[in-house]
Amino acid sequence: MEILKSSGNTDNLTEASNLIDNKAEDQEKKYPKSVVFIVGNEFCERFCYYGMKAVLTLYLTMVLLYDEDTATMIYHTFSMGCYFTPLFGAMLADSFLGKFKTIFYVSIVYVMGNIILSSASIPNFLPMTVMSMIGLTLIAIGTGGIKPCVSAFGGDQFGPGQKRQLQSFFSLFYLSINAGSLLSTFLTPIFRADIHCFGNNTCYPLAFGVPSILMIIALALFLCGKPFYNIIPPQGNIVLRVLQCIFYALKRKVRITKNENRREHWLDYADDKYDLKLIEEIKVVLYILRLYIPLPVFWALFDQQGSRWTLQATRMNGTLGNYSIKPDQMQVINPLLIVVFIPLFEYIIYPILAKCNCLTRSLQRITAGGLLAASSFFIAGFLQIKIESSLPLTPAAGFSQFGVINTLPCHLNLIGPRNITLEPGEVHVSENVKANKTYKISFAADGCDNFTRAEDYNVTLASGKIQTMMATSNSKNIVLKNLEDPLRTSKTGTANVQFFLILHKNLKQQPKVNFTLIIKGKENTYFVPLDFEKFSTKGLTIGSMASKNIIPGEYNLYLPVANSTWKGNLIHPDAKIGTFYVRNGGSYILTLVPMNHTEKLGLHMYTIIQPNEISMFLQIPQYMVITAGEIMFSVTGLEFSYSQAPSSMKSVLQAAWLLTVAFGNLIVVIVAKLQLFHRQSHEFLMFASLMVAVMLLFAVMAYFYKYVHQPQREINVIDKSNTEITSRENVFTNEAFGDDKL
Repeated sequence: MEILKSSGNTDNLTEASNLIDNKAEDQEKKYPKSVVFIVGNEFCERFCYYGMKAVLTLYLTMVLLYDEDTATMIYHTFSMGCYFTPLFGAMLADSFLGKFKTIFYVSIVYVMGNIILSSASIPNFLPMTVMSMIGLTLIAIGTGGIKPCVSAFGGDQFGPGQKRQLQSFFSLFYLSINAGSLLSTFLTPIFRADIHCFGNNTCYPLAFGVPSILMIIALALFLCGKPFYNIIPPQGNIVLRVLQCIFYALKRKVRITKNENRREHWLDYADDKYDLKLIEEIKVVLYILRLYIPLPVFWALFDQQGSRWTLQATRMNGTLGNYSIKPDQMQVINPLLIVVFIPLFEYIIYPILAKCNCLTRSLQRITAGGLLAASSFFIAGFLQIKIESSLPLTPAAGFSQFGVINTLPCHLNLIGPRNITLEPGEVHVSENVKANKTYKISFAADGCDNFTRAEDYNVTLASGKIQTMMATSNSKNIVLKNLEDPLRTSKTGTANVQFFLILHKNLKQQPKVNFTLIIKGKENTYFVPLDFEKFSTKGLTIGSMASKNIIPGEYNLYLPVANSTWKGNLIHPDAKIGTFYVRNGGSYILTLVPMNHTEKLGLHMYTIIQPNEISMFLQIPQYMVITAGEIMFSVTGLEFSYSQAPSSMKSVLQAAWLLTVAFGNLIVVIVAKLQLFHRQSHEFLMFASLMVAVMLLFAVMAYFYKYVHQPQREINVIDKSNTEITSRENVFTNEAFGDDKL
């Protein structure tokens, strides 16, 4: 650092110093107007990203029909792409286009991806699976390409003497991220589940379409702020220069002979070709990147809020008074808590910790954040153990389950794999019955005078399968109908319902009649056509439908006849049959049976699988803990990456920070692909233990880290004649680099 010299004119020097102080104060007072547009852009873009992502897992499982492990892999592969592409966005910004143009052009790609995804979700409009994957790819390129540029572009709006304002910007920036996430994570599940479109009971085109509109607004808002931006031109192909310098230094070190002068640091071998400033800056970047090695595990945990934690919520009860919380809406807790926690940490927790001289440095806070994330997964793991104890058991290999539903108005005696007696309306499941065998089963009614003769059936039980039969009757005999696996819970946290219309007539002898059930609740209405082609025998016709997921709540059931050629006068149009109530996770069978062999129908409801009893709100503690960890880990990490980076490579280091998120998602993809755990609780506990281990390693690395002090500007010369002030960028130094041996 050069020292200011005086030639005796102390008045001029004093005047110049006062001028410097006044200018610094002015800059301290003025907050850049351009920040408003940058923060607004980030809010809209994050609304788009998190809104789309909130419903993505259920879209993959319920619309594209992927199993849970495959859906988890796709979800985290997409997330991984979103955080790999920042490196290329940083290269574009720092080397070719600059941050402003990179954000603008890549945002156009982002908008295209959202439009394609929302269009692909429209039934029979585009090849759904292929176009959805194309849309997700473009979104990953778009959101990843602008990600390192927006925060760094915001930092560029601040000048010397605005360090405190810069720190507050990062908090405000992160607040806007989570405000957008908060609103979208609450709204898009409502668009998905509560609005019906294109003949479906859900509306994914709207759930994806609204975020698309917000991304268009984000792009427009960003353009509106152009007159106010401080746009710094690109500094040249810095990434390529860095790589060339590193490879050149390594090549020279390998070829060095004993007689040549050895360098203190291996990068110094490039000093004959590259300038010292570049070499020093690369040392800074490599020194920081070494710290990033353990960090991906945090993101492996954090991003499972949208996949494994959402799937966990589908097996829980979201009833809140008259409203039912949707599983994907639970993700709203994270951004909601962020909005509350950021000022809490900024103005209360951190100052209190500072007075105790605790967690005052960035790396200490990052370590504490990682340990909090581990704690949240221990909580999730123990909660999952409780959930698993309440789930229906799946038959083991070599065994099967055999279930019988008694719809008769009297007792039913069953002689077969297990001898049992069923009460009227009772459901019985025999577990762990030896499979790959054919059993002769005899059914006999006890107390129904009009049919006393036993009926014999041969039933073949397959390994690992569930065989369920419904016992009903015509006027003379017991009749069994084989059901298509009703012993399962809904994958969306809704209720799983099957309807059966049992008529004591053979409709094959009558003109074709269209029966459509109308299920009407306070907020949702479902139309359910019945299929009579599958079962019509012995003077008995059963109309049925495939399993249907409906929103939990109370419903009225109507059965109008759609074809007036039916002359049996069985049901008057728009006649109300009855009322029923279903809950989250429950599996139900409802039968419409003529009462006392008259033409009037009675509604009977059978609970095949008990609804979820464990409240979704028990997930709140794990969300609270991981959100506190996120603030200490992620907000601090963004600020640390920006403040420690050389001025010419801030976007590169931001991209490197974001790259840790990509590798975190890669860890989840690998674990899901290998299917190492048969129980989800064991997987949660494994991730928690892994996080503790890597944070202990990071704590040791952080202990030996020596922070880089980088004054933004420094006064170089004061011209005595006119007190003109000029400045230059500092070369960054760190005494720790001398210990960085290859």
